[in-house]
Amino acid sequence: MPLSDDYPGIDCWFRRKVVPGLRSGTRFLLPVERDGRLVGLGIAKNELDERKICTVRVSPHYSGRGVGVRLFDGLLKWLDDDRPHLTVSATKLPVFERIFDHYGFDVTSAHEGLYTPRAVELGYNEALFSSIAPMVASHEKPAFIGPECRPS
Repeated sequence: MPLSDDYPGIDCWFRRKVVPGLRSGTRFLLPVERDGRLVGLGIAKNELDERKICTVRVSPHYSGRGVGVRLFDGLLKWLDDDRPHLTVSATKLPVFERIFDHYGFDVTSAHEGLYTPRAVELGYNEALFSSIAPMVASHEKPAFIGPECRPS
């Protein structure tokens, strides 16, 4: 189940952010298996300044079979928040739109070039202009796409 070309350096992000967060308890990884095969995966972050659904992936063969709902339900329960922050590439919105409507998530921002040039990333459920705003304002990129995380 490939992660995505929309997020360069995601493997590095996983090693540098998710793995230490799993150890400290600030990150949660929820796998969904069918017949012994991984068919879905969700990752969430619960820190003092942010509750966020970071990643949700469902195998295309299991699309429309409730795996996404199971992932969102589990992540929302772990976060203890029914409206956490999350972002999605505008190109992937058709895949997520129905489930976002189901949970009542609201688009609160749009940022061009946040992860990849010219790509628009839509933000959801930001109470105020969230912690991502200082990065966008200063044109910084999130840590996982810094030079140390770029493919060689």
